[in-house]
Amino acid sequence: MQQSQVTSIDDSVVNLLVTAARLTRLAGVMGGDDLPRAVMRALAVLDEHGALRVSEFARVDRCSQPAATNLIGKLVADGYASRRRDASDSRAVVVELTPAGRARLSAARVTYGAAIASRLTGFDAERLDRIHAELAELLEALKSAGPQ
Repeated sequence: MQQSQVTSIDDSVVNLLVTAARLTRLAGVMGGDDLPRAVMRALAVLDEHGALRVSEFARVDRCSQPAATNLIGKLVADGYASRRRDASDSRAVVVELTPAGRARLSAARVTYGAAIASRLTGFDAERLDRIHAELAELLEALKSAGPQ
């Protein structure tokens, strides 16, 4: 592969990541939901990954373990997550979404989706479905590639 092709692909990926992050932030602003961004992110991590040890949650969320512990404490206090001892290591704690946490995440996503959809007059469902399919395929390809 020529250097210009590598740079072009790298630039395209950077542009995609920047746009996706901006879209997510904009959805939060336009959505009008009062769920703090850190809480939304934490609920989404637990939804995607299932039950996690606090240390693994911190790694996935890219925060310190004390920050993860504080955030998880808030989720537990709000009834959005539960903590339990890890069956394989009684010193470790596992955190997972509660039905209330899953419902709160779903409600926030619906609110964000409705706010964004109301502003997409030039996009029909078919076009949005194609964009979603492409992004889902990209995500699956990245997951299949595994850690590098």
